[in-house]
Amino acid sequence: MLHYKFHQAAVSTDKLLVMLHGFISDQHTFDQHIHNLIDNINILTIDLPGHGEDQSAVVQVWDFPFITKQLDETLQSFKQFNLILHGYSMGGRIALYYALHGQTQIKGLVLESTSAGIEDVEALHERQLVDQARAKVLEIAGLEVFVNDWEKLPLFYTQYDLAKATRKEIRQMRLRQNPMRLAKALREYGTGHMPNLWPQLNQIQIPTCIIVGALDNKFCKIAEKLSSIIPNHELNVVDHSGHTVHVEEMAEFDRIVVGFINKEEQND
Repeated sequence: MLHYKFHQAAVSTDKLLVMLHGFISDQHTFDQHIHNLIDNINILTIDLPGHGEDQSAVVQVWDFPFITKQLDETLQSFKQFNLILHGYSMGGRIALYYALHGQTQIKGLVLESTSAGIEDVEALHERQLVDQARAKVLEIAGLEVFVNDWEKLPLFYTQYDLAKATRKEIRQMRLRQNPMRLAKALREYGTGHMPNLWPQLNQIQIPTCIIVGALDNKFCKIAEKLSSIIPNHELNVVDHSGHTVHVEEMAEFDRIVVGFINKEEQND
């Protein structure tokens, strides 16, 4: 079972939004959303293997089937709710895999800045080498050196425009992580080790909300491809945002998520 925190809604509702964070982060990335979202829905925030307060045994292989089983055990405690599964980036990859292979029924899927895997075999091998190299940096050079490099990735250039206090909070959260456990996470369920789910996406019949930042060119293309395959979807391209929509455009992210959940409730 994964480490989690349940946040009860201010109103009586059977809706539960399950939120999965990205790499080198934890459930606290969603802290500032809790106050707004619990006006309408219950929220479950989860620490994924190797992150936050997760206690997953290092003798286990943290691959996608393992994480799916752990998520199954966690969500079984909340099966009385109508579950909407959200995932950002790495969390979105897990959410996609769970939508296809999980045992607990989910009523909706929210995919933020994520992909369905790498289709090209050569590109997949190259990404595995990148994941391995990054894992070695974590183990040899340490967390601060890794974070310094991570913050310079083109994927996060739009975070330079965030308020200084916000950038500080994000950096502190990254620096709270355990470098050895992060290295294991990279090696065992990094992008290079994600199964190619593209051929299976047309099997996802539940309502799906795709969110991407307009300034995130790479993931805009991926989001368009996701939307061309997943049957029951809505695509939201958020202006003035890069990869981390829930951080860069918080109010718009909340508006989209609440609107999606309310719309599905009306359709029930």
